[in-house]
Amino acid sequence: MPVLSKEEIEKFYEFCKKSINTEVASYLEACVRCGICAEACLFYMGVNVSGRIDPSLTPAYKADLLREIYKENYTLFGKLKKLLGFGVRISPEDLREQVKLVFYTCTNCDRCTKACPMGIDTPKLVSIVRGALTHAGLTPKDLANATNLSIEKGSPLGVDIPTFLQRLEFISEEYEVEVPINKKPSDYLYLPSSIELMKFPSSVAAAVKVLNRTGINWTMSTVAHEATNFGLFAQSKEVTREMLRRVLEGAKELGVSYIITPECGHAYQSMRFIAPNIFPKDWTFEVLNIVEFIDRMIDKGRISIKRKVLKERTTLHDSCQIGRRGGVLRESRRILKMLAEDFQDSVLIPEHNICCGGGGGVLVIGEADQYRQKAFISKMTLFDKVEAKTVVCYCANCMLALTKGNQELGRDYRFVSIVELVAEAMEGEE
Repeated sequence: MPVLSKEEIEKFYEFCKKSINTEVASYLEACVRCGICAEACLFYMGVNVSGRIDPSLTPAYKADLLREIYKENYTLFGKLKKLLGFGVRISPEDLREQVKLVFYTCTNCDRCTKACPMGIDTPKLVSIVRGALTHAGLTPKDLANATNLSIEKGSPLGVDIPTFLQRLEFISEEYEVEVPINKKPSDYLYLPSSIELMKFPSSVAAAVKVLNRTGINWTMSTVAHEATNFGLFAQSKEVTREMLRRVLEGAKELGVSYIITPECGHAYQSMRFIAPNIFPKDWTFEVLNIVEFIDRMIDKGRISIKRKVLKERTTLHDSCQIGRRGGVLRESRRILKMLAEDFQDSVLIPEHNICCGGGGGVLVIGEADQYRQKAFISKMTLFDKVEAKTVVCYCANCMLALTKGNQELGRDYRFVSIVELVAEAMEGEE
């Protein structure tokens, strides 16, 4: 990290100060330092497995600097301390630690919130600190580059419109599927992620097969061609809004009523929950994750699972943003029970599943690798507990993170897409 100026520190401070409303203040006041959130955090648990306890990885600790800024500006005791010359002093080292805490060792998975007896939304507090660091120009370089590419090229992987069309042409020919593009009017718009297009084209092909089998009137768009939104990771309101504006423009142009998000966690979060607040009058679409959509189509009899395609012991990895934060947890399990002969859930309560370790932009930050690798140990314990080698996923970013952890720690798990399994299971005899 470059040498920090007084101006950058002041930018961080002022952003935090202005972001504190009554909701945030209630969270900052409510923490009783009980430590329960520590054992809910995969990064804290992962480091502990290696035999070293790092209390700074406790979720509550990640909001401590924000809490001090709150006290100084909004409590009597804090104001008195400032008047007496004992106010908050933020050093460059403090901000370097904040980068580690909120960008390297937090995926905003929300597991700590579910464990907190006070219901504190720690991801919201972490997001404020991320936004303050971005405002001060301190976003990790790898994440900043990917975010800038999103604006310049339309995708964090540089997938512009010509590349988008080339990839769809390849998928159409390679997997022998018909892909409608810019077909209007259409009822449904399906947005793939650039991760799928470039790294998991078979997943896109599977989604196309499923969509075509349902008989619905659907299309893809060259305007709304990217599902991911790295503005959420950097906590840049400007980038978040612009990426969603492009989706809105494409969807309105095609006259769709439904938007189907792909196997991508934060894509669902951005379009299902954030977009309606940014565009309250214009965002009139019903947003469905592809897993929700499949579950609905099975229920309506538009598609059918004709055979079990998994014979071995199988478990499920939940996308935190689609599952725990988005509420899509039962649908994936209903589908997987139709696909697998031996499905064993790795958690008693679906909301308690552990993050892949690469969400929230952590996967793209090279300097976060050492923390991500230790965090994968926490996830690995769940797979081992049910003695499963095949793990079904419904997020491409999760697939990447889990595959990397699998290779780095020398394990032999097999990760598969639930949409690909559905496409396979639609074929053949019952």
